[in-house]
Amino acid sequence: MSRVNALFVALALAVGLWGCSSQPATTAKAVDAHNSRNSLSWAGVYEGVLPCADCPGIKTRLTLRRDGSYELVTHYLDRPLPPQTVRGQFAWNAAGGAITLDAAGGGQPFMVGEGRLLQLNRDGTPLPANAPTRVLTQVRTD
Repeated sequence: MSRVNALFVALALAVGLWGCSSQPATTAKAVDAHNSRNSLSWAGVYEGVLPCADCPGIKTRLTLRRDGSYELVTHYLDRPLPPQTVRGQFAWNAAGGAITLDAAGGGQPFMVGEGRLLQLNRDGTPLPANAPTRVLTQVRTD
């Protein structure tokens, strides 16, 4: 009878260890699945003043829609020009943390955060720490 008990204990131990070893892989996948695209209320209207090389700034309003379309309205401060409006499509990066506007929007990339968009360099890299602030703040969600 002790041989049966020893076999039962060994089998139970093996099943228990196998169950524990497969659990971390499942947990890791769940953590990796969270990103700005699927975890934040990113659809909506963002506003702010972005830097300008030869003017006080560019008043910017960017509307992102769930269908992947956008509307970008820009107005150069201190200039008598009317606001410019462009519409197009944006694409998410593979990690789901940033978007890039199509050619109509100048191919401009933005990192998507909680209630804000951070303008990135054209190659998608963050701006240097000493660069002027390039943040659009969400003023309305859709």
